[in-house]
Amino acid sequence: MARAKTVQDQASLADNDLDDLATQLRSIFDVRDRRYGLPPKKYPKCFVGAEAVQRMIERGFAIDEHDAVRLGNLLLQAGAFSHVLNEHPFKNEFLFYRFRADADHGKATRKPDGSTVSWADFLAPFTNGGDDDDLQPRIPERDPNLGEFAQDELETIGVSPLDAHNVKLLDNVHPRAWHDPTPKPRYNLVVIGAGAGGLVSSAAAAGLGAHVALIESHLLGGDCLNVGCVPSKALLRCAHVAHTARNGAAYGVRVDNVSVDFAAVMERMRRLRAQIAPNDSAQRYAGLGVDVFQGRARFTGRDTVEINGKTLRFAKAIIATGGTAAIPAIPGLKQVPYLTNATIFNLTELPRHLAVIGAGPIGMELAQAFRRFGAAVTVFCRGQALPKEDPEAARIVIDAMQREGVKFQGCSTYTRIERGRGQTPIH
Repeated sequence: MARAKTVQDQASLADNDLDDLATQLRSIFDVRDRRYGLPPKKYPKCFVGAEAVQRMIERGFAIDEHDAVRLGNLLLQAGAFSHVLNEHPFKNEFLFYRFRADADHGKATRKPDGSTVSWADFLAPFTNGGDDDDLQPRIPERDPNLGEFAQDELETIGVSPLDAHNVKLLDNVHPRAWHDPTPKPRYNLVVIGAGAGGLVSSAAAAGLGAHVALIESHLLGGDCLNVGCVPSKALLRCAHVAHTARNGAAYGVRVDNVSVDFAAVMERMRRLRAQIAPNDSAQRYAGLGVDVFQGRARFTGRDTVEINGKTLRFAKAIIATGGTAAIPAIPGLKQVPYLTNATIFNLTELPRHLAVIGAGPIGMELAQAFRRFGAAVTVFCRGQALPKEDPEAARIVIDAMQREGVKFQGCSTYTRIERGRGQTPIH
């Protein structure tokens, strides 16, 4: 009779919310710091397998030892808890286990008043470099050696200006004082790079009960959140509204004197990006059971990687480090205040004339948007615009942009870029 009841419970358990069950069990288990070995080693926030079996039977979660062990292993396989050294299944023995909620997955450092350390506590606003040609205070570029810096300067992060929205963004995707977790004895998966691919891989593996380490030296969320899909589409939406307003007469709607407040457009973009940032945050992924490390990774063996002086052992690794803009080797380019697909979203003032070098999808969408905002725009390309697209489709796009006032210089050969007073000639 007891065995039949166990089978019924097993069949119905899959329909229950395992997270709720784990929460209930944690409330009855004796979870506390433990010590073991000579000399004694501290194991924080653990429970003992044998004690847990007894509690499950006493409180009616299991009918006997076999049932309790089966239930414990079901939760262990689902990732609700694990053996502290990841060496044993759940057993009715004096072995230490730790709930995922109690594991050290990394955390933001807190101040004496209990609040989280923020970028706003350390960073001062930018000061203008004194060059009249600058569109705004310095526009930082992402530093390729970011992980080697003390990270107390906004320029090394590549996000500007320091307003409430960007502070919220940075506190989520690159906490100013992140405390790395203590590495597990061995990870099922190490993921290097916390862009879209790295985040999805980490969450999926952790959800299946794997021990996962996620390493990021720059911004969690990668290009999509920080300098790609989210900010670009926010700008394109505003550009579309401006274009529609100017051309409303075709629909019987006349809007006179349409003007664009570019600073407000960019502020809206920063606000929306910051609102989305918690979904890709270090805190969220730590809460999903992923060990989050902030810094640069270096492989030291076939199954080891080093991060901030700590060695992580793994069974599998995913390299999801993405890429950055390729800067063309045009003489004089480094001497002018050029922008990339990353730094253009730091602008707070509309350029009078924007020269776009490259006519792929990213260059073309930014060219059209800035033209609709009111800037003069010239697109330069070595061949034809949108070379990878269907020629007829590309022609439709080019014609539409030309009607809006975008100029094209195709089949260009660049010899040099010169910086002049108030303008940057391209030859």
